[in-house]
Amino acid sequence: MLCSQLWRRLSIPRYRAQPCKTLLRRFSSPPPPPPPPEMGKKPNAQPESSPAHPKDEAYLETVIPKRIAAFESIKAQQLAHLQSISGDPIKITLPDGSVKEGKKWVSTPFDIAKEISKSLASNALISKVNGVLWDMSRPLECDCELKLFTFESDEGRDTFWHSSAHILGQALEMEYGCKLCIGPCTTRGEGFYYDAFYGELGLNEDHFKRIDSGASKAVGEKQPFERIEVTREQALEMFSENNFKIEIIKELPEDKTITVYRCGPLVDLCRGPHIPNTSSVKALACLKASSAYWRGNKDRESLQRVYGISYPDNKRLKEYITRLEEAKKYDHRELGKNQELFFFHPLSPEVVSSFRMVLEFTTSWWNLSEINTGIEDTKRL
Repeated sequence: MLCSQLWRRLSIPRYRAQPCKTLLRRFSSPPPPPPPPEMGKKPNAQPESSPAHPKDEAYLETVIPKRIAAFESIKAQQLAHLQSISGDPIKITLPDGSVKEGKKWVSTPFDIAKEISKSLASNALISKVNGVLWDMSRPLECDCELKLFTFESDEGRDTFWHSSAHILGQALEMEYGCKLCIGPCTTRGEGFYYDAFYGELGLNEDHFKRIDSGASKAVGEKQPFERIEVTREQALEMFSENNFKIEIIKELPEDKTITVYRCGPLVDLCRGPHIPNTSSVKALACLKASSAYWRGNKDRESLQRVYGISYPDNKRLKEYITRLEEAKKYDHRELGKNQELFFFHPLSPEVVSSFRMVLEFTTSWWNLSEINTGIEDTKRL
C-alpha cells in the first residue's frame, strides 16, 4: 500500500514530463534583474563610436613641451660629447664568424645590417651586442659580437610588442591626458598592455576606436625611437608631474643607469630597447580594458589597463583576431551557460549546477512527501 502511494506521488505527469529548465523556473525565484551597465556606460544607452571623455588639457600643455625640451637638450649634449671621443676602429664579429669593420661611438647595428643586405636592414628590429639587447640605432662602444633579430624571433617579437606599448601609451596620453604608469609586453609572450591613471574615467570597448586612431597616427608619422641616459636628478625633474614615475625612479638602485625614450610627443621612462621607428607596426588593435591596482596593491590607486596586439602586417592581425573568435566558441564558461549546464542564481553566491538544483528539489519534495503521508524515512529502515 505504501509503495503504491509513493509510486503515484513520484509519477505525477506534470512533474515527470517537464524538462529541466521548466522545472527549475517553476520552483525557483523570479529571474534576476538585468546586470548593471558596464563601467563607463550609461543605462539603456546605445554604444557610442567616440564617447565623450574628460581630457586634462592643462596637464598635456605643461608636461609634453617640458619633457620634449629636456629630452632634446640632453640628447644634444650627449651627441656633442660622443663626437669628441668617437672614431677609433673596432671589429664587429657576426654569428657566422665573419668580421666587419666599424668606428667606436659611430657605427650602429643598423649600419652593419645595411652592409649585409638591404632586406636585413629593413626587417631587423633589434640586435644583441655581447649578449645585451641593443637598439639598432645605438652606437657600438667597442669590439663586439653582434646578432640581429627580426619579428620571427622571440627577441624581435618581444621588442616589437614593447615598442607597440609605447605607441599605445602615446595615444592614451594624447587622447585622455592620463598619467602613464607602465607598459610592457605581456608575460605570456603575446601582445602588450599599458597601465595609466585616469581619475574617475573607466575605459571600455567604446573608447577603442579613438585609441586605435591615435595609434595609427603615430605609426603613420614614422616616429623614431630615440634613447638618452639621464641622471637621477634629471629624471625626477623630467617626470615631476607624474607621481607614479617618481616612485619608480626613487626605488632604482643608486648605480642604475636611467634611460629615457622618445617617440613623437611621448617621452617615457624606459630601459628599452626599442625598434627603429613606429612605421614597422603596420597593424595594431586594442583587445580589452580592465581595472588594475598600482603595484598590484588593493590599497593603492585604481588604474585602467588597456591590452593590445600588433603585427608587421594586417594579414597576421586578422588571423590572430580570427583565432580569438574561434577560441571563444570553445570557452567552457560560455558552453556551460549555452547548454544550461549551470547558471547564476540570484540567491546563490556561486555558480549553480542544473543537475544539483534538480537533485536538491527532488530531495526536498521527497522529504515533504514523507511528512504528508507518514512514510518513515527509508534511511532508518
